[in-house]
Amino acid sequence: MRTLLRSSGLLAVLALPLHAQVASFDCGKASTPTERAICATPELGRKDVTVAAYYQLLLRLKPAAAGMAYREFDDQVRAGQRQWLQDERDACRGDRRCLDRAYDRRTDALLTTFDANAALTFGRALN
Repeated sequence: MRTLLRSSGLLAVLALPLHAQVASFDCGKASTPTERAICATPELGRKDVTVAAYYQLLLRLKPAAAGMAYREFDDQVRAGQRQWLQDERDACRGDRRCLDRAYDRRTDALLTTFDANAALTFGRALN
């Protein structure tokens, strides 16, 4: 499943509206160096949309990992995203190479979380 999500970009495509989306947020309201760099760089914009789509997917996943309640799982996913935004993405302060690496790491982390919990939701291993 991970390979399908990553290689085809299927999830990112499904998350997009009918028109092309530059980033997961309104670039007209970009106010930080990080937001402006994402909006000005198509590859970073695509990575931003992909991370946002994977994040939304995880919020819809309802595993009961090791007895963890759904709310705890959602809280953990949300806290991880907030921490990543503050400590990694925004810490890049518009540096495109830094942002590229930060988005790659976050994509891997979200996919790892998905892989670890999807079998609990769907009742079978996905690999």
